[in-house]
Amino acid sequence: MNIEIAITKDADRIARMNQPVQDLHERLYPRYFKKYSFEETKSYIAKQLEDVNWFCYVATVDKINAGYAIFFIRNYEENPFRNAYKGIHIDQITIMPAFKNKGIGKEIMKRIEQFAKQSNATQIELTHWEQNEEAKGFYQHIGFETNFRFVVKSLV
Repeated sequence: MNIEIAITKDADRIARMNQPVQDLHERLYPRYFKKYSFEETKSYIAKQLEDVNWFCYVATVDKINAGYAIFFIRNYEENPFRNAYKGIHIDQITIMPAFKNKGIGKEIMKRIEQFAKQSNATQIELTHWEQNEEAKGFYQHIGFETNFRFVVKSLV
């Protein structure tokens, strides 16, 4: 299997791959997530990628789209409570169902780690939904640790 990873700003291509993860989120968290809309997704991603600090890697296997990750450089400025540092924040990552458990996600994450080191970032960060056990297991498997927990008390 020949995995190729390239940077892209092609919102159309990325939006087409977004549906499986959007469907999952909408199923697990219907209160928070809308049904997938190609046009809205494409427009939103295009706007994100206009920013010079936003990037997307797309993985292909034999020229077939296999997955992607959208990420951005996040500069944390020094303030009275913390030191300044730079992180690479992964906003979205998805692997197409036919390509799961084939090393695609690991290869994308390796490429993001290389990008982070070249950008002098001190960490790679992301969030995932608590009920997404597949994501939780994947991130633990590749060395991510829970460092911050965002908790919610629902009022509705």
